[in-house]
Amino acid sequence: MEIILQDSNVKSITKDIDFTYHKENLVYNNETIRILKPIQVKGKVVVSQGVADVKLSVNTRMLHTCSRCLEQFEQDLELIVDEKVSKNEQEDGNIITLEEGNILDLRDVVLNNIYLAFPFKILCKEDCRGLCQTCGTNLNHEQCSCRSDEIDPRLSALKDMFKEV
Repeated sequence: MEIILQDSNVKSITKDIDFTYHKENLVYNNETIRILKPIQVKGKVVVSQGVADVKLSVNTRMLHTCSRCLEQFEQDLELIVDEKVSKNEQEDGNIITLEEGNILDLRDVVLNNIYLAFPFKILCKEDCRGLCQTCGTNLNHEQCSCRSDEIDPRLSALKDMFKEV
């Protein structure tokens, strides 16, 4: 969905937004995230003097891979987009300037906000225990019998440092 930003004699133009964005995958931190439910976008865009005030709600369902245990899990994403976009550079630092042209593609705005909503590391649950570094057992499902007190030989000189304190 595209909105044309242009200076006009009209005081403001309001456009109700309601569309579905069909996208199969996103790539985030070199991981592919499948989109299970099309991205639903609803809201309103008010264009006044070349500045678009974008207020949208975005809903979808995604299939992630946990960064710690590598298990796949589904997660709903619901977010609110509240941005101002202009075709001309503005003094207000809160207004985003289009790089070129005067057409605002709302799909780009939605995707940018989805990426910004992702945490640095995507986890299946906050207290995910991950995989054993020795045997690869998923520690969320079972405990392994590997020794956890083994010290990397490169760091062995540091193990006694804290005993003196």
